[in-house]
Amino acid sequence: MTATGRWRAWSAGPDDGSLPRLRDLDLAALGVHAPVPDRPVERDADHRIEAAVGGDAPVVVVAAPRLSGGTLALARAARLLLGDHHVVRPDPAGLGGSAPLSGPADPALVDALRRRPDDGLVIWLDGIGPALLAALLTARPPEGARVLATVDDALLHPDVTPATPGPGVVLLRLGAELSRAESDRAGARTLGAAVDLGPARDLLLGRADAASWLPRPSRRAVAPARAAVLRAAVDWTRLGVAHALPTPLLARLALAYAREMPGEPPAVDDLTRAVEDLVAATAGGRGGGPARPLRRLRLPDGVHHVPDPLLTVAADRLGRDGWEPPERLREVVGDLLAAPVDRADRRTVGVLAAVRGFDDLAAALLRPPPAPDGPTGLTPAQCYRLGVASLQAGRAAEARRWFAAVLTATPDDGSVRELRARAAFWLGLDRDADPGDRRRHLELVVRDGPARDASDAGLLLAGLERDAGRFDAQRGCLRAAVTAARTAGDAGREAEATLDLAHLDRHSGRSDAARTGYDRVLALVGPDEPAGLAAGRGLHELDDAAAADDGPAPARFVPEPLPAQRGGPGRTPLPRRGGDDVEELDDVADRDAADGGPVDRPTVPRRSSPR
Repeated sequence: MTATGRWRAWSAGPDDGSLPRLRDLDLAALGVHAPVPDRPVERDADHRIEAAVGGDAPVVVVAAPRLSGGTLALARAARLLLGDHHVVRPDPAGLGGSAPLSGPADPALVDALRRRPDDGLVIWLDGIGPALLAALLTARPPEGARVLATVDDALLHPDVTPATPGPGVVLLRLGAELSRAESDRAGARTLGAAVDLGPARDLLLGRADAASWLPRPSRRAVAPARAAVLRAAVDWTRLGVAHALPTPLLARLALAYAREMPGEPPAVDDLTRAVEDLVAATAGGRGGGPARPLRRLRLPDGVHHVPDPLLTVAADRLGRDGWEPPERLREVVGDLLAAPVDRADRRTVGVLAAVRGFDDLAAALLRPPPAPDGPTGLTPAQCYRLGVASLQAGRAAEARRWFAAVLTATPDDGSVRELRARAAFWLGLDRDADPGDRRRHLELVVRDGPARDASDAGLLLAGLERDAGRFDAQRGCLRAAVTAARTAGDAGREAEATLDLAHLDRHSGRSDAARTGYDRVLALVGPDEPAGLAAGRGLHELDDAAAADDGPAPARFVPEPLPAQRGGPGRTPLPRRGGDDVEELDDVADRDAADGGPVDRPTVPRRSSPR
């Protein structure tokens, strides 16, 4: 098969009967994981899969998350409707290397096409990668040959596989969860529950008693070394990196993974030995483990190491609680995909990293964000996570663009108010932004954000109004901050906002309101806290001013009547404040259901009114 998606047509020869027929193969031989259910869950798409297999389309692709029934549904339909057809099962990973599909095809596939039988040939591909998927969507097999393939549903992301199915190609999708009708038919059964992922998970987590069936030669290969090797190979596969992974590179990457694991990291020699032991293991699934944890493929562009599919499923199930790829992987992938001709592959890997939850890697690869030729199918939640990752890496300008993309991609109708408010909060913290833009972002947080964020935004917004001379608007912002802090149950934040409001009232000549505010601060935090000490000083100043009432009236900070609000489209932004007390805010992502990862909160001014 070539890079254009056309199958190489070799001269037809006689059928010598060496290829098995579909009816002679059991479901496990077609990629269905043991134990194979006697009565599978009936999916809504089963009848559509059978119609496609029994139809005339030369290419049928079923997309579904692993262990959700895609391979089983396609295999049962193929054996039922095409049982007399001969079948060839080339290794999908063997059909491409650094330039997928442009090199020689798998020898078994070449031989099968050369001797194409008269009664039909099925090319069975289970678990294809992104490059092979893109080629299949426009493929035209030779007369008499049909392609049946399964693929991880995540690879249908519009930024990973932008091509649409061409003529003669049927693409069917199965969901990761059962619909209500499917659940009713399934009863108590669930998808993939019978497949034991425990041994694969133990291998990836480096548990000492994992994989007792693996060879134990005199050369030492401890469980942490095996786990580090498998993690590196699994992530390489899950990210669809279209480059060779020879043993030296795999061992060096595994060293970076080992350093992220507890305990003393093994040496490079131990990791190299672990690679060899994992490749040599052929336990046949004894103990429920993967039949061959690691396969080695020698292709024209180099040596590839491909992990067992169960390991990739276990890694996906571990999710964000599993591991974050080390910085070394980001460096290697970034160097491999640094050339302009690799821009598409770089975007593919970056988007898959975002889908897998590897935010740091995704933010590093998808630069600059969002570019005209960059990803377009990322969800707003993913854009937000990438903004946070860019911010943590010190790339504030990129982070602002990701957060702005969140606001652009979401409607302002209250349906995603919390996510919009968090993105606007980060944009509102940008002191270098136009004050008008900051004001709009902070107002959005005050309106839609959680109470704690709304209180913080109110304080920041009050500072902007003060700098612009809009003291009446500043008072309204401080009152909103007090109310939000009270709703959040944050006495410290309420005391800070109340103190600012009391200062403003005192300078405005509203002595009674200021005294009430200072008393409230003392009731909230007591006289020994910094805010309480400031409130005490304010009360003393009020008492001194009252004792000197017979003298000339003090100059008011805000004269009566209030002056017209300054500002407008042509105004010059005032210089920023300096010397404000600051505090470190709590983790903003504790309430972030979209990503669930830790996020460092920036500093927010503790005071908004002049002293």
